[in-house]
Amino acid sequence: MLNPLRRLLLASAIVFFQGDPSEAFSTQSASLSRLISPALPISKNFRSFSSTRSSESSECSSPDNQTSALKKELLTNIKNLRSLQERDGDFSIDFGVKGGELDKKSRAPQKVDFYSISDDVGNAADEVMGVASQLAECNPTNEPTIYFGDKTNGGNSPLDGTWRLLFTTAADATFSKSSKRGAATAKNVVDASKGRITNVIDFATLEDGTEPLLKQLNVVIGAKSAGKSRVELQFKYAKAVLTKFFFWKRQWSVYIPVPAPFITRSIVFFSRILKFGRQGEVKVPPKAYFDVLYLDEDLRIHKTGEDNLFVQASPAWEEAQPFLS
Repeated sequence: MLNPLRRLLLASAIVFFQGDPSEAFSTQSASLSRLISPALPISKNFRSFSSTRSSESSECSSPDNQTSALKKELLTNIKNLRSLQERDGDFSIDFGVKGGELDKKSRAPQKVDFYSISDDVGNAADEVMGVASQLAECNPTNEPTIYFGDKTNGGNSPLDGTWRLLFTTAADATFSKSSKRGAATAKNVVDASKGRITNVIDFATLEDGTEPLLKQLNVVIGAKSAGKSRVELQFKYAKAVLTKFFFWKRQWSVYIPVPAPFITRSIVFFSRILKFGRQGEVKVPPKAYFDVLYLDEDLRIHKTGEDNLFVQASPAWEEAQPFLS
């Protein structure tokens, strides 16, 4: 029972920020693939979201008025996208390679292809990303990472606090009731003083009213500033909240450590020695990070190292609350 569950949790732990924390971590994800069914197609030509413009080169003529209008337009477009997904269908993405979550060769998180549902859904997703791109040009926060990791002033960091998911292109952060892993809501809790980020996934109650075996997944990540807008990530461990202990209904937790960078680098080093003189290259797992494109007290938009876009809202943003449940 625990071995498949352990693989499932390891495969889940890259949700939100992408990156491949270790080869061992990716191998666990791949080993789960035989337990799951194929998903909808994943785009290989999905248009990239540009983050090359910085706040210093903002093209906003009237930032306050323009961002307010763009934020309203963003929520309108997300509402339209969700309505079309209700009409035309939703993704069915599960864990691992065969589940459509990870790329077969790189084991990196895939991008979802909204056009695989319908042209209307694809166009609606493009409209969401278009507004997000405009907001990135009007970013009111010149240094999103200020005070991040500062034990004294971390509470003043604009990144500090809870952020809930509104929209993403990342397959590993996409949940639906039509998939085996089920529907879920996701949030991102940032403790800037400690330099820690916790991704929290709450899985929805099943259609028959019973609780799922995996009720909640927490992925704890060490984070540090790597520039005015970039945050580098180091995955620490995953905590799974389960609703059954074998045959007994009892809530309990399982803690699963993620291999540390030293272990990962050692694996890569010895793999290179073993492959010396042979064809093929041993790839070093890339660093996990995200770049903040837009940030204010209500809204956060960031792009990961895998080029996936995330749009997140503060629970205090009243206009966005209907989209956060």
